Amino acid sequence: MKQSIGLWISRRLRLNRSGSSGAGVLIATGGVALALIIMEFTLAIVVGFKDGIRQRLMGFDAQITVVPPISRDGSEANTLTVTPQLVDIVRRTLPDSKMRLSLRQPALLKTDDNFEGLILIGQEPTGDFNFERGNIVEGIWPDYAADSTRNQIVISRATASALGLNVGDRINTSFFANDAVKLRRFTVAGIYTSNFGEYDRTVAYGSLPALQSVLAVDSLTGNRLDIRGIDTNNIATDADKLQQALVDAVANGSFEEYYPVDNITRSGAVYFNWLALLDTNVVVIFILMLSVAALTLISSLFILILERVSLIGTLRALGASKALVRNIFVDMSLRIVGRGMIIGNIVGIGLLLVQQYTHAIPLNPEMYYLASVPVEINIWAFVGLNIGVAVAAWLILILPARLASSIDPARTLKFE
Repeated sequence: MKQSIGLWISRRLRLNRSGSSGAGVLIATGGVALALIIMEFTLAIVVGFKDGIRQRLMGFDAQITVVPPISRDGSEANTLTVTPQLVDIVRRTLPDSKMRLSLRQPALLKTDDNFEGLILIGQEPTGDFNFERGNIVEGIWPDYAADSTRNQIVISRATASALGLNVGDRINTSFFANDAVKLRRFTVAGIYTSNFGEYDRTVAYGSLPALQSVLAVDSLTGNRLDIRGIDTNNIATDADKLQQALVDAVANGSFEEYYPVDNITRSGAVYFNWLALLDTNVVVIFILMLSVAALTLISSLFILILERVSLIGTLRALGASKALVRNIFVDMSLRIVGRGMIIGNIVGIGLLLVQQYTHAIPLNPEMYYLASVPVEINIWAFVGLNIGVAVAAWLILILPARLASSIDPARTLKFE
């Protein structure tokens, strides 16, 4: 009953009064809205940036990789052969995964007056190549399942610019394999740009059979078994499971050699550790924005209290409890918070949607690996953020509101 009376009174007290009270309310509303906008931008951009970098890392490298085996005497092989036993272990351990044999071979691309060293990647033409196709800016992504594409390669724009190459040009390529230099002549079928500088400068794509012929190995041999289709959150765990299964296979005699397992969180640790640091930045920004909102809210609440001292005295003289008076001013302040959050959500989400669909704000891909500011709007994350801001505001307002309930009615009414 007391709470309903407090709500009834607070709903009939105007917030937008003239004078310092009205200005204070506007400032507090703007402070809450601005804080929420900045927090939503921070959350959406950081999540979008992390997702964009992860997609590029996992586009160039597999989530989990089985590499050439190590024999019992400790010698390491240069290649691995996909056997039915190996495939069976992977399928039993990671039933939802997708396997792809690949071969990565250092190569030297040479023109009449320049040369570039890089890694030429050949992969089984199974599964999707959406990442590679999505990066093509000139030419095409060859259908490497066809024999006619055996001597076609895809190079990055960085490599094409360094060597002065265009789609359709032919390029001499040198390989050092089996203690000999082997020469091949390839045709540039496509040029790609991923904006992932270090990879763009060192990665080109070719036909798996062409690279297998360079190493003089059969169609089931490469130097990596790439495994994709793993839940991003389970990469390290699934890699450990597969590693243990391969160790057990050696122990029970199924394999004579030990197959090491690598994963993207280990091979790309520099990038993943860097992305993890962004979470600290998010926490710092959230704390700063909550501090700004708290200062404006507390200031506004003090103004509301000071301009309604006579009302407080009258209520207390009529028998209103301290809790009732406190709840009245907390409710008034929460109305300010509500207005600010509505404005903040409309403006913040609106601007984020504009950026998501128009990419209006560009970035320097040489520095940030992305061509525009990435945003990812996660509705549930935003709902949690709004709930967190509302709860934090309520907690912040409890102590200042005690000032109103502690005012002595005798002193206030004496001056009326």
